[in-house]
Amino acid sequence: MLNLRVMLQILPAALLMCLISTVLAFSFAAMIVHVDHAALLPDMVVAMLFTAMISALFVAWKGSMAGLIGIPLPSAAAMFADMLQGANFSSDQFWLLLLLNGIITGGFMLLLGHLKLSRIVRYLPIPVLAGFLAGIGWLFIKGGLALTGLNSLALYHLQDSSLWIALGFALILWLLRQRIKPAHLLPMATLLGGGLMVLIAPYLQNKSSWFFELTTSGRLPLTSYQWFKNGIPQTEWLYLPWSLLLTLAAISVLSMLLQATSIELLAKKDMNLDRELKVAGRMNLLTAMAGGGVASLSLSQTSMAWQMKANYRLTGILIALMLLIVIFVHGYLLQWLPLPLVAGLLIFQGMQFINQWLITSGDRFPRTDQFVIAVIFIVIIFQGFLGGVLLGLLLTVLLFIREYSRLQVIHLNTNLTGLSSGVERTPQENQWLEEQADSVRVYQLRGFLFFGTANTLTEQIKRDVQEQQSPIDALLLDFGRVSNADSSTANSLLRLKQFCDAQKITIHITGLKQVIQQRLNAAGLVFSDLSSEGGLCRAASLEEALELLENQLLKDLHLDQQSPVQAMLQHRLTLKEDEIGKLLAYFNEETYANGAWILRQGEHQRVLYIIASGSVDVGLQDAQAGGWVRLKKMRPGTLLGEMGLYLNEPRSAAAKAVGKTQVLALTHSNLLQMETNDPKLALAFHRFVVLMQSERLKESNRRLYSLLQD
Repeated sequence: MLNLRVMLQILPAALLMCLISTVLAFSFAAMIVHVDHAALLPDMVVAMLFTAMISALFVAWKGSMAGLIGIPLPSAAAMFADMLQGANFSSDQFWLLLLLNGIITGGFMLLLGHLKLSRIVRYLPIPVLAGFLAGIGWLFIKGGLALTGLNSLALYHLQDSSLWIALGFALILWLLRQRIKPAHLLPMATLLGGGLMVLIAPYLQNKSSWFFELTTSGRLPLTSYQWFKNGIPQTEWLYLPWSLLLTLAAISVLSMLLQATSIELLAKKDMNLDRELKVAGRMNLLTAMAGGGVASLSLSQTSMAWQMKANYRLTGILIALMLLIVIFVHGYLLQWLPLPLVAGLLIFQGMQFINQWLITSGDRFPRTDQFVIAVIFIVIIFQGFLGGVLLGLLLTVLLFIREYSRLQVIHLNTNLTGLSSGVERTPQENQWLEEQADSVRVYQLRGFLFFGTANTLTEQIKRDVQEQQSPIDALLLDFGRVSNADSSTANSLLRLKQFCDAQKITIHITGLKQVIQQRLNAAGLVFSDLSSEGGLCRAASLEEALELLENQLLKDLHLDQQSPVQAMLQHRLTLKEDEIGKLLAYFNEETYANGAWILRQGEHQRVLYIIASGSVDVGLQDAQAGGWVRLKKMRPGTLLGEMGLYLNEPRSAAAKAVGKTQVLALTHSNLLQMETNDPKLALAFHRFVVLMQSERLKESNRRLYSLLQD
């Protein structure tokens, strides 16, 4: 329940915002009809007051949070007035356009709300929207000047005192806006400025009257009821300004969503924007049927309610009740409302829009975005709002392309030192691969590839090839992190292949999704599974491609005549040949066929192996799924199973032979015998195992670091 203290906070706030809504309704009505349809002003005032009343009631009652205030949407009023200016519409056509405006806008809001597309405002570049809002500021200024009769720079119009009074009033408001709270400025200026203008009007008005000449009070148009009663008026439907109406609806929705997202920052919590769209949609359909304008929740009014600690649903309901009273007495208020006051308020409103979204945009936007805002604003001035919207849509696309093209599509750009296969090789092989690492360039890609990012990728690769001093023999493009690619990506890859063919560079591609591969095949890219000079090769995985490239480089390595085991032991232990023979005497030779298990995961076995020939895959067994995950591949001259020998723990991984494989096995009992019979040889062997483990740990850390870069 609301106590007396809360009611004392709500009542003044509601009265103040009712006064502001009344002034805005009068101003918007005058801006829309006074120049070309002055006879409709009384009815239009009632229509805008009704719009203000319904919006205040609906937003307060059905909004997603307490304290929301609704008003006639300023941007919609300004654009509708601009659409009518200079057009020769009859009164029936005027009300028809107002009805269609509300139905299209309300229907659009309802549709977006039901489809849960409220976040659409997040995808419109803010500079484009800022250009629209700055343009709306110009429409307000243009409408305010038109109220004073300024349609040209003729001397006759410049001598009208109402023009200079309106400009002076707007300038005073502009100077006072930093010193007086927004909640107080507009009501005080309206009351004091209006009273002063009433007093000085008999002495200063010259070319035209400062007051609205009304012959009767207005009434609610009830357009839909009149249609039902008298029939739909005759009109040429095809020649109605549909493009302008659709544009107005789209900008109104975006303006409403921008207001809502700003209120989220004010309230420090998220609103249900889909619900707000549906509330605004139903509200605008109702006001349209009654002949009213487009309405929306208001950031300025909602902020005012929160500042005055009147952020309750009752606030908006009281505003609606007060506006109902204003509707009944609007005729008395309107005849004492000075026209320069209304014009000055409209000009001031426009100055605020332009200042916020154009003049002070340098504080929030970089130079390129400021340029976009200024261009849209200028186009709206000289070509109208539709021209500005079309330019805005074009700039939206161009900004999207520019910004998305700046995204780094290359996740990792390195050579075979920065990213190597999981194959464990001899020191001699590793040294050779390190020396030849620059002959292969590896690119791990990510994100979505389209014509912007694909072109950036190809240009980057060309620069790398041209700037590297040593020749590049192969490129590896990993698509494992690429979500999708458009058809222009295939064209970029075709150009890259032509470049690589001329340089005799082989391209290897891995991780291709089926949909991307189909798109590349359709563009004429033909893959082969075997590497050939200047070809385009496809591998199932990054690991497979890295191993293939390393094996190709190792073909040029001239190995010693010694066996890999002897070469490795002599390199690591600096032992003489007779000492190596003495060490190997403690090992037993074992041979395994292709696919035979050397180690089984989970078994206890205190045996260490040195691979003499063939290869061994080390991996994990999935007992439930019956699967196999390879962790690494081990080549001749490498150690296997040393953890089981020293720790006597179950095997943490499994190992199976790849092809016919020969190993040298050292059992725990033979190791103990070595320690007893030849302790110096045993110590040298232990140091060798520690060295091999240290190198493995170093390599594991490097690969782990590479994975963590994701």
